[in-house]
Amino acid sequence: MQSRSGNKTKPDRVSDNLSAEKPGFVHESEDERLMRDIFRSDLEKLHLFTQMIRRSRMYKKAGF
Repeated sequence: MQSRSGNKTKPDRVSDNLSAEKPGFVHESEDERLMRDIFRSDLEKLHLFTQMIRRSRMYKKAGF
């Protein structure tokens, strides 16, 4: 895992499993999903929440 400045940082235990993640449907158990969410940084949680709000607003605007 690299930071924006290009320096290598020590990967955490959650991102090790997610580094090979590809776009598409992810098959994981509820416990795996919860563990991944628990160990996210606060900034990443905020980013995902903001994405969710934007996506919801877009769907409402499009009439879904």
